[in-house]
Amino acid sequence: MGALEKIAATEFIGEEFATWLYWRSETNSGKMKLDGVEEFELWFEAPVELVCDFGEATTVALKGGTPLESPEARQALRENKLISKAALRLLWRNQTFTFGFRAQSFAVAGLKVPVPPNAAPADYLHLRLEILQEFEAFFQKVFEAFLKLRLTDKAWTQERKRMADWVKAFDLA
Repeated sequence: MGALEKIAATEFIGEEFATWLYWRSETNSGKMKLDGVEEFELWFEAPVELVCDFGEATTVALKGGTPLESPEARQALRENKLISKAALRLLWRNQTFTFGFRAQSFAVAGLKVPVPPNAAPADYLHLRLEILQEFEAFFQKVFEAFLKLRLTDKAWTQERKRMADWVKAFDLA
């Protein structure tokens, strides 16, 4: 298998990651406890885009206050659509980070880094860069926790079943 085929075969992993994060967040009131990662809260905000390569509508774009709680989002998840883009709000270490996440390319965009409290003007830039580096290391650990689960067949099969049961329980009325 060539490099392009390998990339094409794994480009869904970011979408699985984003959808898994949403499921974990939604079923735990935003609180996230993952092995090897400090506890944090994660919220999905508008806009959100869900995709699937088959079916009538391959892409669903949602806006509004809590877009993933809408009947349209629930139906999209029932159709096996995965989150491809989302605005996220992360509460970690008593600080709030907001950013856009493009799952397919694993791109973080528009990251708003918290303002360091009581920082001297001379230290302000250095402190913000330090916070940025800490965020990057933290988000990598979150992804590594997902990969550890995803690459363990038995654990991932159980996790997928719990996710599927959650989706089946949606009240679409």
